[in-house]
Amino acid sequence: MAPEIFIRPATLADVPELLFHRRGMYEAMGYADATALAGMMKTSEPYLREAITNGTLHAWVAENEGRVIGGGLIIVSPWLSHPYDQQCRRATVLNMYVDPEFRRQGIARRLMQTMIVWCRKQDFAGVALHASDQGRPLYESLGFEPTTEMRLKLR
Repeated sequence: MAPEIFIRPATLADVPELLFHRRGMYEAMGYADATALAGMMKTSEPYLREAITNGTLHAWVAENEGRVIGGGLIIVSPWLSHPYDQQCRRATVLNMYVDPEFRRQGIARRLMQTMIVWCRKQDFAGVALHASDQGRPLYESLGFEPTTEMRLKLR
């Protein structure tokens, strides 16, 4: 029997869980530098608190019996408009994570659907994300397509 899952907007009280998810996401992708992960957690906490407060970050968590078992967030950032989108902002999904024992039960899909609905209600022309190998099939099934984005590492 599938567990009962409740999805709700995250609050400042959820910041520790969002940080745990961020670390878990990187660990699941094979990143094992404990010092760098701890540094990421330390520098991300004040950002999360400020961005939730000022509305430039919106997050959702999945709960099972009162325990947060997954979540995801959207950063709304200033961005130049395009011919196909006259708004000077964009939405980016980050931090998608579900605890290992709850994976493959549709929780990430429900979180993503919740975030997509929110983006539509906010009248975004699109939403972007960076997919891990494990997440790519889910995102493709929801209609996400590869883009022409490229990256240059500077350090």
